[in-house]
Amino acid sequence: MIEKISIKEVASYDSRGIEVNLSKINYIYGSNGTGKTTISEFLRNSDNQKYSSCNIERKQGSSAFDLFVYNRNFVQDNFNIRNEIKGIFTLGKESTEILTLIDEKLKGAQRHQERIGNLEKNIEEKEGKLETLQSEFVDQCWELKQNYDEVFEEAFTGLRNNKKRFMERCSDEATNNNSDLYTYEELKNRVDSVYKNSREKVRVIPEVHYDSSLEKQSIFQTKIIGKKDIDIARLISELNISDWVQRGHRHMEDSNGVCPFCQQELPESFKEKLDEYFDETYTEQIQNLNSSIEKYKRDTFGFFEKYNFLMTEDIPYINKEKITSLFEIINLTYKENTQLLERKRHEPSRSIELSSIISYLEQINSEVDRANIQIIELNRVIDNIKEEREVLTKEIWRFIVEENKSHYENYMSNFTRENSALVGMKRGKEEQKTHKKRLEDEAIELQNQLTSVLPSIHEINMLLKSFSFTNFQLAESAEQGNYKIVRRNGEDANETLSEGEKTFITFLYFYQLINGSNDQDKVNTARVVVVDDPISSLDSNILFMVSNLINNLKKKVRSNESNFKQLIILTHNVYFHKEISYNKGRSNKKQPDEIFWIIRKTGNISYISRYEENPIKNSYELLWKELRENSNSITTPNIMRRILENYFKFFGNVDINEIVEGFLDDDKVVCNSLLSWANDGSHHVNDDLYVDSSQEQNTIYFEVFRKIFINSNHESHFNMMIGNIVNEVEKNEANDEAEKEIQEALTQVAVGKE
Repeated sequence: MIEKISIKEVASYDSRGIEVNLSKINYIYGSNGTGKTTISEFLRNSDNQKYSSCNIERKQGSSAFDLFVYNRNFVQDNFNIRNEIKGIFTLGKESTEILTLIDEKLKGAQRHQERIGNLEKNIEEKEGKLETLQSEFVDQCWELKQNYDEVFEEAFTGLRNNKKRFMERCSDEATNNNSDLYTYEELKNRVDSVYKNSREKVRVIPEVHYDSSLEKQSIFQTKIIGKKDIDIARLISELNISDWVQRGHRHMEDSNGVCPFCQQELPESFKEKLDEYFDETYTEQIQNLNSSIEKYKRDTFGFFEKYNFLMTEDIPYINKEKITSLFEIINLTYKENTQLLERKRHEPSRSIELSSIISYLEQINSEVDRANIQIIELNRVIDNIKEEREVLTKEIWRFIVEENKSHYENYMSNFTRENSALVGMKRGKEEQKTHKKRLEDEAIELQNQLTSVLPSIHEINMLLKSFSFTNFQLAESAEQGNYKIVRRNGEDANETLSEGEKTFITFLYFYQLINGSNDQDKVNTARVVVVDDPISSLDSNILFMVSNLINNLKKKVRSNESNFKQLIILTHNVYFHKEISYNKGRSNKKQPDEIFWIIRKTGNISYISRYEENPIKNSYELLWKELRENSNSITTPNIMRRILENYFKFFGNVDINEIVEGFLDDDKVVCNSLLSWANDGSHHVNDDLYVDSSQEQNTIYFEVFRKIFINSNHESHFNMMIGNIVNEVEKNEANDEAEKEIQEALTQVAVGKE
């Protein structure tokens, strides 16, 4: 069944549109041009793009159904200038047992459909639980991501703005990541070198080398003195004045035999003895000492120049502060050693031992080695940056998996349990669908044994005959499964049918169609029927026959054993509406399975009103009610014409022409305009006639309409029937005034807020 239809943004329905809640049997009344056909055509062609803003809401749990719609477009589609008419397959009446079996199988299929409906409801609830579980897990994963996003953002690339994808990655890594587990600090320390390095390799720091033998040259410990077997050697040695004598010996060359220290004349051969004392060996040792001192200074100074970069250059991973401190100590040691060496130079007989810098160099090399390890690792990472990134990324996700472990295990436990139940429900649904299809297929096989187009030909011809349409009938076409319309003599009659004949046989065709199908496999499907104004161009006696067919259809809809599930009737004819909506013994009270609606159009906008009881008590009262409620409608002139016809011709027994003669010429023209339609519509059921009119014209018509009653001495009847207009106008004015006051108050509040 259809639970609700929404119509908007099409034809005369604006963006607000209308919503029509439906029951089993639905009556929708409205004058021509108010928008009824738009509703029926939407139901007939809901897939059409022009109805994209409209909607059909099916009742939850209801089984599938076929929708049959009768309206003027159905007539055009099924009865055009072609002679062939598609046949209607209906069940034959040869085998009661087979029909009973078909019914049992279809009822069995319906039971399976009910189970499918229950399973679908349970599946929806279970899917809702799974969505809730997943939503909670998504939030837990996202919170974890936010905690580590600043440091591990590179590992989260492509997932940092998508909660669901981040959760899916967490789940995937939990089952597939076998990387080693590292601490947060360990991973954090590697992030810069892998993700944020300069991408330029760093030169390895050369090892610091120093010739330690420079400090241990034997000449520094050697006491350099003269030749010992010279007679003065014993005295020099005892007095330990070798260095003093040696300095004096250097100055003797320019002293002319005078002692350079005391200025006394030196003994003869004293110079020769000194020359012999400071012999060639002594000279060689002095030269060796001097060269060794210069080598120590030169090489040590070269050492400082060579490794000065360790203090001046910005080298990654090196402890510059410590290196600088060590070099300062080495430099002080070097200065102390040079002072010792200078003393040795002046006092060659002195033995000295230099302070070693080797221990400090070892410390420097230790720092260099530590830095080089990191530099080598950095260079290796740069050489293999792609692989290193992949490795680090997996290790970071391994860390995330461990952090998320409790949430993941809880989620998977609940998800597995709920999903297992869901899988079982879906499997059960498919099994029910399989059983349902099997029963439906079996029913179709049985139907194929009995279905034929011949019973529908017979039924339609019987109806035509009973309604006195005897000058044409249906016959089976040469094309199997089709009909043709023929005259009594067998000639084709399709192109020569009158409008009334065409309309009536089309409705009979539709009536037979809803009891069968153009498709042999769909003879017994559930169905919803929509009938839109089936009595246009028909005489009044046919109206009652059509009404009788509709009332029979209502009985089928109300029967739980029938495949007719819902009926929607739209009409503009009050007589037809009254015939089909009349409930014997229940007056105008509606039955529980009925809903009444009236469509109206004001300002070229259609709207709909729902009634709890039949709003059409009788046609004459309805016309006055329409005039009271829609005095400025485009249908107002038609309403006034029909009131005049009903009252003066059938109730008032007044000669209408005499009334016209009592008007002035100007009013007489307007009066004739109103009465001409009434004369034309005498003695048969009238279709509404749409005449475009303005509000000003309606006012003129209404004034003449009122004068007709006054001039015919029926003013009291006019006042009685129209009296409610004054009350309703006053009520509307009061409502408008109240609404205006409320609007002003709201405006003041809004201004106050601003």
